[in-house]
Amino acid sequence: MSTPDTRAKQSNDAGRGSALRVFLITGEPLYREGIVSAFRATRSLVLLDGTDLTEAMALAKSRLADLVVIDASNLSEAVDMAAALAPASPLMTIVTVSGRATPEEVRSLFDAGVRGCILKGVEGSDFVRILESVGQGALYLPPELGVGVLRQSMALNGASPQQRSYSRLTPREQQILACVARALTNKEVARELKISEKTVKHYMTVIMEKLQVRNRVEAVLKAKLVGERVAS
Repeated sequence: MSTPDTRAKQSNDAGRGSALRVFLITGEPLYREGIVSAFRATRSLVLLDGTDLTEAMALAKSRLADLVVIDASNLSEAVDMAAALAPASPLMTIVTVSGRATPEEVRSLFDAGVRGCILKGVEGSDFVRILESVGQGALYLPPELGVGVLRQSMALNGASPQQRSYSRLTPREQQILACVARALTNKEVARELKISEKTVKHYMTVIMEKLQVRNRVEAVLKAKLVGERVAS
């Protein structure tokens, strides 16, 4: 009888060496089949066996999974699952997938350590790209949710876009932020713009200070919200 550990090793030894090992928590076999189909076209992701939280926690603790995707119809349950996974592996990357989400739910997910919130209906190729990006350290939430989350964050802090003044971004900073808006990692931005990864990190620090945000997602959203032009 195979265990989560042996199944993970078998999957990882099946010819995908450096692939990102993804564990999917879901109660929908058809959705899992869709994920399998989406992963089939790439060598960067491999789907591990298993579908429940207990198996995910075992693999996270053994460091045999790199990323956990929680397919949740109830996002409050997803928050609880993310909180349960954290002690098993504090550095585990967690992404949720749901049919809908409110700004309040998204804030709760990110506060629980989730690094990506994907809405169902996204194309398979986009789903793969998002997981690859999040797996490399990026954050992701859909633009249609992002502005609502940001507005709520501002309201909770007692401010609105009109009540704050922002330094305008330089053309280079706009260029960096445009790459980030495409969910590129610092390494990918550096490669595309032919600069060092250290330089990209410096620019992102400056950008986040200017826009008074905590992360890359909020930087892109706030720039758009306050009328800052994000170069394409």
